[in-house]
Amino acid sequence: MVFPDGHEASVAASLVLRLDPNAVEGFDPDRHSTWAGSIALTETGCGVDLWDAAPGILRMPDGRESEFMATGGPSEAGCSGIGPAPFGDA
Repeated sequence: MVFPDGHEASVAASLVLRLDPNAVEGFDPDRHSTWAGSIALTETGCGVDLWDAAPGILRMPDGRESEFMATGGPSEAGCSGIGPAPFGDA
C-alpha cells in the first residue's frame, strides 16, 4: 500500500467486492461498485500507522490500484474502497 506521503508498506488484505446491479440504472461495475475488507501490515515494528492512510492507495501485485480509507489502526485496520476495486473482474 502507498501512504499519502508516498511511503510504501506491505500488507496482507482480505477484501470483498459488493455489487448491487439493481441499485443503479445502466449499472457499470467500474463506476457503481464498492469494496471493503481488512488490511494488516506484514512487518511489525516498521513505524507505520494505518490510520495515516487517509486516503491510501492499495496496490495489488499485478499493478492495479485504488484509493481506500483505513477505518482502524495502527497495524490492522478495516478499509473502505474509494472507486473501482483493484481486484476481481470489476
